[in-house]
Amino acid sequence: MSPYNRKTLLVGVAIAVIIGGGVSYFASRSPDGLEKTQADLGLTQPPHEGVTAPAVVFHEYGLKWLGEGFWSNAIAGVTGVLLVLGLLLGLGRWMKAGKSGRDADAPASRQP
Repeated sequence: MSPYNRKTLLVGVAIAVIIGGGVSYFASRSPDGLEKTQADLGLTQPPHEGVTAPAVVFHEYGLKWLGEGFWSNAIAGVTGVLLVLGLLLGLGRWMKAGKSGRDADAPASRQP
């Protein structure tokens, strides 16, 4: 990776961490699109009694074990950013490895 690409990646990650860690606290106070639509349609109760949702780690944009508040939202936001970054970097490396493997298997072209 060239120094320019590395610097660009690090600046992008820093911005994403700041947004994920700081701005997520303010965004979590407002209902998201699904919650607003449910409220507008009067569907605040689950449609089927006795059906429960599976346990989630990031309940209401925070970490349950930290309670509610800024730090719960900030750590959940930063964790989400790092998880997505790791998945994308892993996918990119996997795709790059597959491409270089296909290039090695291709027959060499003849020069006239």
